Formats: sequence, C-alpha cells, structure tokens
Amino acid sequence: MMIDIASSIFGVIGVVIFSVWLLLTIAFQKNNELSRLTTRFDRFTLVPRWSFFTPDPGASNFHFVYRSRDDKTSASPWLELNLSPRGMFFPLWNPQKRYREGMIELFQLLALFSQNNSAERLQFTAPYIILLNVARKRLGGSLSSQAFYQFALVETRGPSGASVPRVRFYSLTHPVS
Repeated sequence: MMIDIASSIFGVIGVVIFSVWLLLTIAFQKNNELSRLTTRFDRFTLVPRWSFFTPDPGASNFHFVYRSRDDKTSASPWLELNLSPRGMFFPLWNPQKRYREGMIELFQLLALFSQNNSAERLQFTAPYIILLNVARKRLGGSLSSQAFYQFALVETRGPSGASVPRVRFYSLTHPVS
C-alpha cells in the first residue's frame, strides 16, 4: 500500500517536472527577455536551445527578386521568387526542400562573397552565375532578344514584415542574348 502511494506521488512529481521542463524549452527557443533568464539561472544548461548550425539560426530571411528591362531606361517591377509555398501536406511531402535549401545556400554564399568583392568580380563566381540563370529562366519567354535583366538579394530580419528590407546585393544588368 505504501509503495503504491509513493510510486504515484513520484509519478506525479515526475510528470510535473517534465511538463515544466517542456514548457521552458518551448519558451526559451526565441531570443527574448524570457530566454535570457536561462543564461543567468540555468548554469548546467538543463533547458536546451535548438540552434543547430549557428548561434542564431533563422534570424534573417533572404528574398530573391528579379526584373527585366526593355532598354536602359524602363524597368519592370521587381518579382520575388517564392521559395516556401506551403500546402496542407508540407510537413509530410516536401519535394521542393532540396531546391529551397540549395537556393538559400547560394544566397548566403553570394552575400558573403559580396562583402569583399565588386560586382564585376562576382559575376564570374558560381553562385552569381546560377542565380543569374534562375532569374533568366523565371522571366522566360516574356523577354525580347534586346532585353536586359538583373536580380537582387534582399534581407529582412525577424518574422515576415517585422523589419525594413535591406538590399544585400544588386547584380549587374545582363543582356538576354
């Protein structure tokens, strides 16, 4: 009888402790005032932070935009490549995942390369050439043989629309033919 009561009390205590631990883990994933408490009170890092490959993953979003020009003066509006169309089965079936991951890697490489190089030198790098080809294919048959096109990388920080977009890179204007 005493063993049953003790085991049920320890069971309840265990459920409460793991429930609090789960709630703290969820609460401390975002970088906010509440999560800063972990560094002060969690000396043994009992509450995990799921930052796999960087100290602050997902802090910024890159947007790939592109446009065409009929001649040197008139340009079309910027069009954005949507890399994350989300459907109902997105968590289960995501055939575009590798394409999206590859594009994000190209954005990061080009942003990194652009810090130390001019656009004239960058146009000979693999990320630049691949992204230029993506822009040309996206514009497709709407371009005349005398048209020009270009792309840009725009960065936003935080959730969608939370910050002012910052242009990280403009490509040169390239002829279609």
